[in-house]
Amino acid sequence: MVFHPEYAKLQARKRFQKRLEKDINHASTLISTLTNVREYHIEWDESHDYHTRLFLSFLQPALQRWHGTLTHLSIYVPLDLLNSFVTAKLPHLTDIHICLSSGTLARRVIDIHLDGFLVFLHNLKDTLTSISIQTTPSSVNLELSRFFRYLATLPHLRAIALTIPSDGAQLSLDSEAFSRFVQKHAAKLESLSLKTTRCAVHSKRDTPESINWIQTILSSIRAQTVGGRLPELQHVAVALRPFEASLHVVSDFLAAHSTTLKSITLMDRVLDLPDVCAVLPAFSTTGGSGLAQFVSMPLRSLEMRIDALSPHFLSLMARRLPHLQSLKLDLVDRTQMSRYARNSVRYPSLLRYVQDLDALGFDGAGWDLGHLVMSPGANQSWIAAFEEILVPRVPGLDSIEELTF
Repeated sequence: MVFHPEYAKLQARKRFQKRLEKDINHASTLISTLTNVREYHIEWDESHDYHTRLFLSFLQPALQRWHGTLTHLSIYVPLDLLNSFVTAKLPHLTDIHICLSSGTLARRVIDIHLDGFLVFLHNLKDTLTSISIQTTPSSVNLELSRFFRYLATLPHLRAIALTIPSDGAQLSLDSEAFSRFVQKHAAKLESLSLKTTRCAVHSKRDTPESINWIQTILSSIRAQTVGGRLPELQHVAVALRPFEASLHVVSDFLAAHSTTLKSITLMDRVLDLPDVCAVLPAFSTTGGSGLAQFVSMPLRSLEMRIDALSPHFLSLMARRLPHLQSLKLDLVDRTQMSRYARNSVRYPSLLRYVQDLDALGFDGAGWDLGHLVMSPGANQSWIAAFEEILVPRVPGLDSIEELTF
């Protein structure tokens, strides 16, 4: 008996084809049994070599079968499958999240696929209220300036989110294209999110300034909008990148919207107490001589990374943000926090902590805080210690939740 390599390859292809047809049939059967679907998420694991037909079996029948009911759609598929959306009609879709992964496709090919997706987005102009665009670090030649330049006004849009690698290379040709898109929706925009992912090793910046893409966008929005602000803005999420950048651009943007903001999320960079005072407008200082008088913000939710949960930080939160209801803290300085890793206020460091709070005039009774999430420490020791300190002093706080990622 002679073994022929080509025969083995043929048999392997037949087995693969048989498995593929079986998976496609399973997908079609599953989708056919589901009715009145309002939310649909499809996510690609690009580390696996899945066949394009498998994604199509999950995508095209869903768009056809649920076109009359879908309101929320989250898509992460190979970029060349975006052509499936050109003729799709989703008359009730209000929220869309798209993750773009172009691999090593040439920019010309990428633009062709994105042009087809633009047609789909423009067909949603009568219903779309939220759009979120994310890209992968593995998208070597992806550049979004042209995409945002041609993305038309969506009259009912209230929320815009953009997440790209932190070096800004994917907006390097025209970093203000995105801010001009935001400006089109300035009058009604309620939520703005600018987040980052890691930079790919092969990613390169076309201009040195692109690394400051977040600062450029925030400054451009203020320069292009009437009164330098988005009048209905309530929710802001900002990555504090690059780490060495001055905080004044973010601080100025938040200060300009301090009368409307209800939630602020500050990501990536670890803030110490002076940084917190610098970036949050409610903590602005005058001449370095102390905290300025101010009208308290309507802020209800705050999330950020800080070095430690010090008595000064807690006291500032309670005094300057009395209406804050939710506080989420990623605590980074384990050495400083380890002093509080005991389960009783009888421990000297915690007793001193309570004394410092009292000396600073901490008044938890006048604080609306009801939801505190923080890093747990070893065996949740930080949480246990601060529950013992804060729960009796803050009326709305029953417990502290563990921060998870």
